[in-house]
Amino acid sequence: MAAKIMLSVLIGGFVLLLAYLYESLVLKSKRLRSKLEKQGIRGPSPSSILLGNIPDMNRIKLKEMKLRAAKETKSGTISKDHPLTIAHDLTSTLFPHPVQWRNDYGPNFTYLSGRIQQLTLTDVETVREVSLCKSLHLGKPAYLLSQDHKPLFGKGILASSGPIWSHQRMIIAPEFYFEKG
Repeated sequence: MAAKIMLSVLIGGFVLLLAYLYESLVLKSKRLRSKLEKQGIRGPSPSSILLGNIPDMNRIKLKEMKLRAAKETKSGTISKDHPLTIAHDLTSTLFPHPVQWRNDYGPNFTYLSGRIQQLTLTDVETVREVSLCKSLHLGKPAYLLSQDHKPLFGKGILASSGPIWSHQRMIIAPEFYFEKG
């Protein structure tokens, strides 16, 4: 009798663990994506439960590198004297996935980097609106606010929130205006 109770407790615990993992890995990101889609912000659907869109990023980067190499070989810019060419468009060279997703989904899009939902804003008006936000809580990522990263980030504007962020924002705000003499 005790063995049956112990077995049912173990099975129940295992089922609860699976439900918790499914909730935290799948449903949480789906709910957030759904809220963003209701606001008109779309993005690529994740290709992996644990990695999100990272496999897509790697695939796009590899495709871009092959395309660039084929273009350089075809145009004859690769020589033995200068095997490396300098690309002046570093953003699309280092990070081709945001460029492609911006073309596919518009100036504001979302994607999953692992389990972290990333919101990319490239529309100038939206970026200006967010930067003018006076709220003391702008949704800083948890890794910036954790105590483990304090030696790396300190109490700078990137890692702070609340009154510390507000004070630092007031100090650097005049540097963003060209009218000053």
